[in-house]
Amino acid sequence: MAAVASSSTMLTSTSGGSSLHQAVDQITNEVSAGFNVLQHRDRFQEKALRDVTLSSNDSAMMLDPNNPILVREEMESQKEYFRRLKFTYLEQEAKRHFLSSIMLEEPPTVEQGENEERERINAEKKAILKETKSTIEDMRSMTVKLAEDNAQKHKQVSTKLSEAQVLQKQIRDMELELARIKATHPPENRMTTTQANETLDAQIVEMERLTDAISSTQSQTDIVREEIAKVAKEVQRLSRDKEREEARAKEVREGREAGDTKVDEICRWYSSSTSFYRSLLGIKSVKAVSDYELHMEYDVPNGPVTLALIFDEATQRFADARLIGSDLDISEPVGIAAGSNDVPGLVADVLVRLRPA
Repeated sequence: MAAVASSSTMLTSTSGGSSLHQAVDQITNEVSAGFNVLQHRDRFQEKALRDVTLSSNDSAMMLDPNNPILVREEMESQKEYFRRLKFTYLEQEAKRHFLSSIMLEEPPTVEQGENEERERINAEKKAILKETKSTIEDMRSMTVKLAEDNAQKHKQVSTKLSEAQVLQKQIRDMELELARIKATHPPENRMTTTQANETLDAQIVEMERLTDAISSTQSQTDIVREEIAKVAKEVQRLSRDKEREEARAKEVREGREAGDTKVDEICRWYSSSTSFYRSLLGIKSVKAVSDYELHMEYDVPNGPVTLALIFDEATQRFADARLIGSDLDISEPVGIAAGSNDVPGLVADVLVRLRPA
């Protein structure tokens, strides 16, 4: 039923499949065409080779003209070339003056204002050179930035293209699955959209009910499992107690058959002693409320008071105590008794407070 319901949804998306295929093919063509960097490669190589001033064997731009980062290295090479050219000029000028002084010939004189004109021309050329250097540096930075942007865009477009190709493959698989469903389920056997939605809603409600039932059952199972574990431990403990008591009962029975009444006398003495001590201490009743809580009811001048003793489940040591039927504050003796695990001392201290002299 769920497959039939999903086929009705896929029918609406079939009309947009062809347009999606066209968009994916267009993106693929644009990515294969690049970002128009190759169209300017020849112009960049021609400009780089035209500006090379050193020998082709020493030029970094000649070795790798496609790398814009080598513009700085080419500029440094040009500076070194001009320094050498200046040194060569000075050397030749010194030779010329030396030959003129030997041959007693007058060196050509410099006209008035010629040096100033040369300085002005040099200053203009230096300004142009500085501006050109700044332009080249800006172009280099822009080129590096554009290269990084293009690389990032290319990566994003490649990722989107991969996703689009995956989606295109999924759409084609869905189209094949839809065609198979159409062939398997003829139109006369199909459900209407309303019937499919009603069936789907009923299935969702049933799944929610089953999920709630599973959760409730799981929680109950956990509780029952914990109870079973506790009962198993208790049964194991009681089994050991049972074996011990059965051994004692067997021993008593054998002694009684042999005419030994010592056990009966001890039991009567123990019962009478217990009753005497309970009456002496004013204990009216002792009741175990749970496995780790004991209630002892005392007869005091102000009426019966119950002392509730609470023990720790893990260590079975005394943990806390409270009075039921009295407003007496026993927090201090309870803290001392909990630290030393002294229950008799706590009982004596509480009785002294309940029965003032």
